[in-house]
Amino acid sequence: MERRKSPPENAFSAAIEPALKVGAACGGAGFLFGGASGIVRGLPAALSGGISAIQTFTLGTTFSLLRTGVVAAWTVDGKPPAPHDLTKASALAGGVSGGAAGLIFRGRSNVLPGAIMFAIFGAAGQHIYNRYTAPRDVQPRENFWKRMSEKSWTPFKVLSNEEYTELLKEKMLKVEVEIAVLDDKIAALKEQRGSQDVQERPTGTGDSAP
Repeated sequence: MERRKSPPENAFSAAIEPALKVGAACGGAGFLFGGASGIVRGLPAALSGGISAIQTFTLGTTFSLLRTGVVAAWTVDGKPPAPHDLTKASALAGGVSGGAAGLIFRGRSNVLPGAIMFAIFGAAGQHIYNRYTAPRDVQPRENFWKRMSEKSWTPFKVLSNEEYTELLKEKMLKVEVEIAVLDDKIAALKEQRGSQDVQERPTGTGDSAP
């Protein structure tokens, strides 16, 4: 018997879990910020923090769901959108979620300001994320002395390994030539000294008669 294939996972159900995690993180941050703000204003910290947590949880969850949906809609042939498209998706999700949160929690007059503010926040955050996660071409750092040697006013030059090898060969060749010249001079001095010894040797007067 053939095994039945399980139905494909719903995109919404796949996106809801990470969206809830984002919302929970935003809600926790909102609770801390709201509690601190309530203490400063003389309000109950738990009440102020709870209200702020509900708002930030709703905002974070909505933003994550909308952004995931937009990115999925813009994904063609399995290739994710370009970085600038991700920035547009984050701006769109931020604007819609910010406007919705402003309408729900603060009234109709806060729809447009909330949409503009969170659209800017979404685009800026995505742009910064893109810059720090994009692959970079790492260029080797040029040596300080090499940079200095390229200046016209510096009296020295940085040599490559090949240039340094050629320079050593030239110096060794000069040394070998000088050694050969010295050997010739030493041989000439020895020959001259030998001839002088022969000339200075005393000559015999012959044998005397008995």
